[in-house]
Amino acid sequence: MELYRKAYAELQKWKASATSSKAILIKGARRVGKSYLAEAFAKNEYKSYILIDFASPRKGTVKIFEQYGNTDALPELYNQLSVLYGRPLHAHNSVFIFDEIQKYPKARELVKYLVADGKYDYIETGSLISIKKNVKDIVIPSEEAQLALYPLDFEEFLMAMSDNVTIPFLKTAYLDRKPLGNMLKPVMDRLRSYMIVGGMPQAVVEYAKSQNIDSVERIKSGIIKLYREDIAKYAEGYVAEATAVFNSIPAQLAHHDKKIKYSSLGEGDRFTSYKEALYWIEDSMVGNLCTGTDAPEVFSGFSIQPTKLKCYMGDTGLLLTLAAGDKYLNSELYKSFMLGKLSVNQGMMTENLVAQILKAKNMPLRFYEKTEEIEGKRKKYEVDFVLSDGNRVTPIEVKSGNSRLHSSLDFYCRKYKKYANKGIVLTKGDLKVTEEYLFLPLPMATFL
Repeated sequence: MELYRKAYAELQKWKASATSSKAILIKGARRVGKSYLAEAFAKNEYKSYILIDFASPRKGTVKIFEQYGNTDALPELYNQLSVLYGRPLHAHNSVFIFDEIQKYPKARELVKYLVADGKYDYIETGSLISIKKNVKDIVIPSEEAQLALYPLDFEEFLMAMSDNVTIPFLKTAYLDRKPLGNMLKPVMDRLRSYMIVGGMPQAVVEYAKSQNIDSVERIKSGIIKLYREDIAKYAEGYVAEATAVFNSIPAQLAHHDKKIKYSSLGEGDRFTSYKEALYWIEDSMVGNLCTGTDAPEVFSGFSIQPTKLKCYMGDTGLLLTLAAGDKYLNSELYKSFMLGKLSVNQGMMTENLVAQILKAKNMPLRFYEKTEEIEGKRKKYEVDFVLSDGNRVTPIEVKSGNSRLHSSLDFYCRKYKKYANKGIVLTKGDLKVTEEYLFLPLPMATFL
């Protein structure tokens, strides 16, 4: 089954760029579909390709790189690899795929000279690509473009389900500011299915073929197990801290304010105890960090509070599996969500979904938090997300339940009126425009 990925178009732009020879690194979390995308692109867009999987290289591969991986012997490197892999090479119309490049960093360092040679293109794929262990003692090539690959988004998921009409329908309604009416429920049901299955390609393919949730959950549980193994193997010096952060993501997001409570993670009760572990989770693209800000200073940059963080899961479907555990059929959280109660656990699933959408659009994740004294009482105001366009800031509140109160959004828009665009409330309800706010159904977050 072929999966439509928007990143394919980004690879086409890269290939069409002016330079005669190019390299691009597709980076992303494990099992997000990097290798599949690279090979599908190579098959369709080049006359020939050689795929070298450094996680399990063909016997003799490393020896060839060791012997001929220098500027004086590149022609022999090409010839040796062509013979070993049984693939002809065509100048300016062949591509090498260096799969799982982090397993053999010297090949990544060699890219500088391969590109300078000018004969072929190079696609690298890698997970944990910026982890210290994987870049130690090598020079990162400046000639290397980078492309971040994320889990399938809602549109890609729907296309895998042979649904090519929902997103165009939603976009037209969004642009026209038109309520969905009777179509709201079926659209929200499709979004809920996406949030349960998630966007990991293997899980999506299984769901498209079988519609069997148990099979999907086994796949997602396997991915979570793989992530835990990666932490144990690669998070050198802070395995316990990174494991604690990863395992606690559902519990942290179940809090009202969803901020990380460092004292709940273990012996270390301060940001400094978990700083490296948190950055590891983000670098691995397993999780998405959202940083606090207390002022919308759009011209000089946000006033960042680096110790105030939320940690979202990179894939919302994996968040549900991590939260429900292996015995998901006995999980009240899982049952509630399956029955359409999006507000379970303080709406952690819906907020995680919005974070996932914004991250995939390369938007910095920021939330607003400020405590003010009003009439002798201290009150904390929180806005889930704030987006800057360089001139003004758009505050966003995510509502998973039926509450119509949004006092923090009211406070923010009053206090920072000269900086703020009209606030947006993402909800399970229908589109509505008021003088103060734009209310949008959750799936329309993809158009922000």
